[in-house]
Amino acid sequence: MQRAINVIININFFILILLIFLLLFESRVELPAWLQVAGRLHPMFLHLPIGMLIFSLILMVLPKLAGKKANRKIMMVSLLLASLSASATALFGFFLSLQGDYGSDLLQQHKMGGVALSLLIFFILVWHKYKKKSKLVFYGVSVISFFVLLFAGHTGSTLTHGENFVWAPLGSDGEEILTEENSSLYRLAIMPVLEKKCFSCHNESKAKGKLIMTSIEKFKLGGKNGKEWIEGNPDSSRLVKYIHLPLEDDNHMPPDGKPQLPPIEISLLEAWIRSGADFEKKLNEFAEQDTLKFLAAAYIKSSGKKSEEKKYAFGPASMETIIKLNTPYRAVFPLFQNSPALQADFFARQSFQVNALEELKVINDQLTVLNLSKMPITDNELKIIGQFKNLEHLNLNFTSVIGEGLSNLSSLSHLQSISLSGTAVKGNALQPVLALPSLRQIFIWNTPISESEKAAMEKSFPEIEFVHTLFIDSGKLVLSKPILINESVMKKSELLELKHSMPGASIRYTLDGSKPDSVSGLVYDKSVAINETVKVKALACKEGWYCSKLLEIVCYVEGHKPLQVALLSLADKKYPGDGAVTLTDGHKGFVDAFKDPAWLGFMNNAFEAGFDFGNQPPTLGKIMLSYGENLGSYIFPPTEVEVWAGSDSKNIKLIKTIKPDQPKEYRGQNLDVIVIPLPSASYSYYRIVAKPVSKLPQWHSGKGKQGWFFVDEIFFY
Repeated sequence: MQRAINVIININFFILILLIFLLLFESRVELPAWLQVAGRLHPMFLHLPIGMLIFSLILMVLPKLAGKKANRKIMMVSLLLASLSASATALFGFFLSLQGDYGSDLLQQHKMGGVALSLLIFFILVWHKYKKKSKLVFYGVSVISFFVLLFAGHTGSTLTHGENFVWAPLGSDGEEILTEENSSLYRLAIMPVLEKKCFSCHNESKAKGKLIMTSIEKFKLGGKNGKEWIEGNPDSSRLVKYIHLPLEDDNHMPPDGKPQLPPIEISLLEAWIRSGADFEKKLNEFAEQDTLKFLAAAYIKSSGKKSEEKKYAFGPASMETIIKLNTPYRAVFPLFQNSPALQADFFARQSFQVNALEELKVINDQLTVLNLSKMPITDNELKIIGQFKNLEHLNLNFTSVIGEGLSNLSSLSHLQSISLSGTAVKGNALQPVLALPSLRQIFIWNTPISESEKAAMEKSFPEIEFVHTLFIDSGKLVLSKPILINESVMKKSELLELKHSMPGASIRYTLDGSKPDSVSGLVYDKSVAINETVKVKALACKEGWYCSKLLEIVCYVEGHKPLQVALLSLADKKYPGDGAVTLTDGHKGFVDAFKDPAWLGFMNNAFEAGFDFGNQPPTLGKIMLSYGENLGSYIFPPTEVEVWAGSDSKNIKLIKTIKPDQPKEYRGQNLDVIVIPLPSASYSYYRIVAKPVSKLPQWHSGKGKQGWFFVDEIFFY
């Protein structure tokens, strides 16, 4: 027993000496990956010394609790565990402190508190072991240890949860009541989002990334990477870009494990930045039909206690069912914490299938919000929707619904709002839904319904709000981008089609890489014939509106098909696609779903594939390699592409090498193609090699690590 005690004391002493040494030379310490893992064990270990020290103090106060002899043995074991765990926790905490950006003053106080506590407990342990007679010293140091424990715990909790974490729920009796008249939109709607999701890591005490969001002035200054937003441009703003990074990415905000932002909060932040990120403008100063005001009002209403406390008669769906229903193209989630009511959102128009809607029948009772905006929904699918008996909110904006099937929704007695904006629904088709007992709001902007028809309906149904001009404002607004109607890979005879939902908007486009504007570029007035993959650039313009942002999209056209395709290198086992057929099956991948079978992923070895055109090969002028880019997930363009050609796989020579430009900074997710011009010749066999990035660049958070290369299609022209 004594030998074990001596061994533990010696180990403890070694840890303390190591800890003091590391603190003295902290600026020179570089942690290997396995010690970074050890550092992240700090939160798990820190409760053990707290509990053991408090237990030891209880034994000191009640020395006769277990008898004098037994009490001394229990005290020794307790102090051994308290001292060893305190030293290990302090060491792991030191490792963790090197991995994040915390408020330097508070972090230093916490570190010093942890080290001091470790030394004090070790002193108590040694004093107790050698039976020193001065009880005054023993009890005095023990009491000091207790107060140092409180100090270390307080500074640690402030680092983790922010100031006033414990007392914040009590609030203040004299707290100001915020209204539309006395408060800015930022304080009413934007700050509550940031407070719930961001303030705990970005405050005066714990400024991760040197970003402080609790102070408006310091928030405007930004963090170590500069300002967090670009007024009018949410897509290029770091605040928004980090939200859209994959959850497993180190830069994703909020970090994995913390509450994430639901769609309404993301849309609200994007609209606030798009409108200029104003901190002072009051909510009642915005125009009634301003998009930002509409979103802010919806958020304030949805975050109020009344909506959160709404009770439902039905029970919750099983977590297993909800997990099964979530796919890359469909999200199913509770309306708010512990609510049995569910919302379902659909994404990626090209991948929508009717059976994905039918699969929601397993949550027929729980589904209260259904978002099918921009999906290829027709009146036929309204029969399925009519079965969701507890539906309260239905979004059919910019779908193919024309109104003939709206009678299928007559059973939805709980439906409170329906959105039909951007559809071809006419006024006389609305009668079945207008008769619904709970309907209070209907969105009909950008439909054939006229102002006079709207006025007549308002008179007949005064309890219903008809939103007919949501995006009309006294000032100029920005048009949305045009959209490409064609899906996936176009056939050779298929015509390119562009569309805009705003009546009277004109579309200008180019196919040669130049940028169109309101006076230059081709005017789109009919479908366009193209014979190979091109980069389409288009924008929409209209009198009284600002032109839209530029639509930049690759339009894919099928080319010559090889007789045989073979993968000559193995794709990563996590991203195997459908094997070699993935490269020529006409199935395009989506940039936000790299686990889709349309993608082949490569990291540890180069992509290499062979294409055999047989005895009568076509004369090719170019090859186009389609790839995906998501820099936050380490997915980059290839550093080099080689094309080998010859009469067969054994008789080939290098005919072309391309080195694509590499990104110099973070940018949005992207689908792109590499154009490889070929010398005029006919070859029966081609081998294409594409090399992933071997080391990510210095500006990237994963600098030095390997990058990914993802390919979905290869076209031959």
